[in-house]
Amino acid sequence: MYLARLHHPSYRCVQALHQGLRRSTHVIKRLSFGQQQYSVPAAPNCVHRHGSTDIAWLQSLANVPSPSNGEAAGQTSVPTDLDAIIMLAGGQTTEGSGLPTWVERRLDACLDLQRVQKTNCPIVCLGGGTPHKPPILTPRGYVVHESTACADYLIARGASPSRLLKEVSSYDTVGNAYFALTIHVIPGGWRRLGVITSDFHMPRTRTLFQDMSSLVAQDLFRERDRFSFCFIGVSDEGLFEGEVLAARHAKEAAATAAWRHNFSSMTGLADLHHWLHQTHQCYAVSRQHEFDVVTIRDPRLLASY
Repeated sequence: MYLARLHHPSYRCVQALHQGLRRSTHVIKRLSFGQQQYSVPAAPNCVHRHGSTDIAWLQSLANVPSPSNGEAAGQTSVPTDLDAIIMLAGGQTTEGSGLPTWVERRLDACLDLQRVQKTNCPIVCLGGGTPHKPPILTPRGYVVHESTACADYLIARGASPSRLLKEVSSYDTVGNAYFALTIHVIPGGWRRLGVITSDFHMPRTRTLFQDMSSLVAQDLFRERDRFSFCFIGVSDEGLFEGEVLAARHAKEAAATAAWRHNFSSMTGLADLHHWLHQTHQCYAVSRQHEFDVVTIRDPRLLASY
């Protein structure tokens, strides 16, 4: 489990950085193996084309030289036997596709990864919304959940609705991981999972999925290594001013530290369930009056939501 080896069943190595996508062909991709990093220039045809089968960015990963140490050798190929690809939403807009560029990049990466799967692998879009901004409404006044907007984007680019799933209960990254596991992963019997989000969001995402899945694996299945993950971080290049990205990195680090403190006292899924639904601002009934309270006052940080 944990940081994946890109070959089931003992995934361990894990982070392929995918640029995206329609705007740049000069990005550097990095593969991380433990504490080591290796870089390779992006192929000139790595730009994603809507509706195409251009997956050069994925295919190029297999050609990255393997690390010299034995443990990491042979871990550069992309997994083609995933049970599901899990994508974390990240905000909405009222313009264009209805999604910010960083979310579009995540979704484009999902499409590319799904195209190389040998299994009937669904893309799971996570996210109901955010407590930091009001929801987007349809002209008739209905809420457009973030995951619904993401599914619309994928369908418009050729994805089959039958190979898409969504989750609308989560309103933050903690909820993303919890509801992905309890609504989809466990009932679906999935074990080999790809997780896609932005680079700035990946450290906390990885921590949450690893911690929660290890708790579930041991508590429900008595299998510590039941779940295997391939974490794919999408490049932040060109998205934000430096001070915006710095503010978001600081927020992510603080939130990760807070999670680790809370998680340290949990011994099973029941503990996680109790903590989430009794103490968390987004999910505890005792705190529902706080849902629309402004908690982010820094406009630089809010720009990343």
